[in-house]
Amino acid sequence: DSESALELLKSVPFEHRPLRHSLAIGRLYERWGKRKYAALAYQEVLERTKGRRIVLEASQALARLGGVSHGRSGAPIGAGTAAAAAAAAQTRFPFLQKLMTGHGFIAKYKLGLATTSFNQLLGEFPNNLHLLLREATLQFDIGKLDESLELFRKARSLYPSSPDGADTHAMILRIRERNTELSKLMHELVRIAPDRPEPWIVVALDFSTDSKASPKKALEHLGRVLHLYPGHTGALLAKGFLHLRHNDGKRAAAAYTRVRNSLGGWGGGLEGGSIGCPHLPRFCVFQGLVEAYLQMHEVKRALSIAKEALELMPHNPKSLTLIGIVLSQSPEMKEKACKAFRKALSIDPTCLDAVEALSRFYEMEKKYEKIVDLLKAQLRLRRRDYLHIRLGDAYKLSGNFDLALEQYHAALALSPDHREALKGIDALECAAKDESMIDEEVDDEDIEEFDDD
Repeated sequence: DSESALELLKSVPFEHRPLRHSLAIGRLYERWGKRKYAALAYQEVLERTKGRRIVLEASQALARLGGVSHGRSGAPIGAGTAAAAAAAAQTRFPFLQKLMTGHGFIAKYKLGLATTSFNQLLGEFPNNLHLLLREATLQFDIGKLDESLELFRKARSLYPSSPDGADTHAMILRIRERNTELSKLMHELVRIAPDRPEPWIVVALDFSTDSKASPKKALEHLGRVLHLYPGHTGALLAKGFLHLRHNDGKRAAAAYTRVRNSLGGWGGGLEGGSIGCPHLPRFCVFQGLVEAYLQMHEVKRALSIAKEALELMPHNPKSLTLIGIVLSQSPEMKEKACKAFRKALSIDPTCLDAVEALSRFYEMEKKYEKIVDLLKAQLRLRRRDYLHIRLGDAYKLSGNFDLALEQYHAALALSPDHREALKGIDALECAAKDESMIDEEVDDEDIEEFDDD
């Protein structure tokens, strides 16, 4: 009972109240959306910290709350920028201003600047778990999955007993079809932290892989996590992802909407894990909702969500791509969709979402040569298994089976167990057998006609 818990915490006189009590009061108020009272509680922590590390949690909370309030001393708090939130402790913690600046950029959806801030901090503290996980999560949200995966791997190697961030780590492995690595991560986490929610989210994602194909078991595990941790962001994101994979847009939309409406939009909050910035829906929430609505053929609702994402992140290539994806559903808007994809790539030539969307657009238009040119240009920038697979698909569509086979093998050289590459090779072999059978039938007909003559 949250209300009873709050009353109990507040019953302790202010001068005798432990710092953790003030922090818990702030969290409860934040959970209910009472931002002013939450800011006051966090300010109590800053005013009474006297150099203790708990200042980090309170300062981060003030940075994300943003609105101006006044503490017991009359000084303004939570004044819209991370630097203002951290001012009370800046002299004792010189690095704190940089940390709060990074969180402030996140609060304003300036993810590129946030990444720069956390990269600078990682230069000073290269093995700090919080910074590694924050930067990894940011890289995930801006679509740099490979860079994000490397950071999560580094965090795992340095802190093997910590399950923090494992749900996002596992999501990347699932998206990238790194099934062997995902299974290894699952076994490690279940062994070291069976009482935490993250290992069971990883278990669910592992059950959802093509090799195990147990979507029912996957959803059962996520259901248990959400029963024990209602509103857990990682579990809801995984649930939405799995429903999308099975073309269940209605349930996917429900899962993503729960994330959007909760205070743990960035994976934080009371139940949302340790890597978080409440109140702010992550980009993957907007993306999931758009995909879910498109699966339900609700184009207007999808466009509304995409526009909201673009308003929050006008210079984000992923936001532009999302608009383009929705516009591409209408025949009369296809040219505008193509322009959106190209503009996204002009901002970030390596934006995978834009590359994928533009290649799908060209595929619908049956412009296979343009797909080949696009993907070849991407491969000159970086070699990735999924780019080789997509190029192999393009060659296959254009009937160039030999070059398609080369690309699938190039993908397997990078990721030996990649199922999409193996499927591509199987499809080519089946096509070759079919052609061989047709040729044999034609030869038999020619022989019969010759005998008749």
